[in-house]
Amino acid sequence: MKDKLNEIYDNTIPHSAFLSKGAIDSCMMQAYLMGLREHEEKYDKLKKAFEQLLEEWGDFGNYNSSRNHMEEDWKKLGGLL
Repeated sequence: MKDKLNEIYDNTIPHSAFLSKGAIDSCMMQAYLMGLREHEEKYDKLKKAFEQLLEEWGDFGNYNSSRNHMEEDWKKLGGLL
């Protein structure tokens, strides 16, 4: 990760007379972590909605096998298994 941050810094900042490389590294890391947390929150929300869909509507679908098999297939498709 540190190598990628250094690469971004070297390719983006043309002159560092007024900039602190440590401060910029810190800002980039904080921005990355904010994006990661936001992504995790969105994924968790989607996962909960998907699991609720399985629970509430699984019995009403036209599926040619058992509910457990259907839920397992949907979870695999959704990346939960």
